[in-house]
Amino acid sequence: MVSPQMVNVGVLASGRGSNFQAIADHQHLGIFQNVNVRVLIYNNPEASAKHIAEKYGIAGHFVDHRNRDRIEFERQIVDLLNSSGVDLVCLAGWDRIVGSEFFQKYRWRIMNIHPALLPSFGWKGLNARYVHEAALEYGVKITGCTVYFIDVSVEKGPIILQHPVRVLESEIELFKNRREDAIQSLSDRVLIHEHQIYSKAIQLYADGRLRVDEIVTRNKENRTNRVVSIDLRGEWKRKWDERQRPFIEAQRKTWTAKGVRVDEESN
Repeated sequence: MVSPQMVNVGVLASGRGSNFQAIADHQHLGIFQNVNVRVLIYNNPEASAKHIAEKYGIAGHFVDHRNRDRIEFERQIVDLLNSSGVDLVCLAGWDRIVGSEFFQKYRWRIMNIHPALLPSFGWKGLNARYVHEAALEYGVKITGCTVYFIDVSVEKGPIILQHPVRVLESEIELFKNRREDAIQSLSDRVLIHEHQIYSKAIQLYADGRLRVDEIVTRNKENRTNRVVSIDLRGEWKRKWDERQRPFIEAQRKTWTAKGVRVDEESN
């Protein structure tokens, strides 16, 4: 296999940036190989993500979307990504819909993460806590998180990685009378795995182990589905698990101290 080149990552965030924090931690701990998180772009002046960038010495840029044409807004973002030599864009709590011009510029080079097992609970307007609320309302027994490549449709791009999370009976019971507590419990337990699999997907991309294939459904619609193939040959998974272990151990201590149940299953 040809030695991979350095992949520069740009992160777009609008809020607290917990997934950005996890990505930055992977870089800080030396878990990533041939990955360089170069820049954070945020569109909310109060976004906590900017403080994470400052802490880790990552360049941060504020781009205001208010009272602006979306094309002009996205062109400014693309200019910043270009000037930073960004190869891969990662959305981490980004609250803007990606426009077609932006998508075409970075086709199959924009990742996002969703706190459910897509295509379940992936319809327009359903995000953050509302995803977990919907899962509890529907009474599902398994939920989880999904990393995927952005496509022109909201939450409908080719899936890269997913991790299942069992909904606890205690959360189902709690939801009957203390909805917010149940939602927070489920949200925290899913978030633990979001923080693990997003960086795994970034490393797979950097190592050239992801490929988007087009599969045509032979029916009257002749619909084209896009599927991500992952090359896990050799020792890739074992080596990744070994490198990521310090992050997972630190993560487990942090969440356990907060009283959050941490599943033992690896990603």
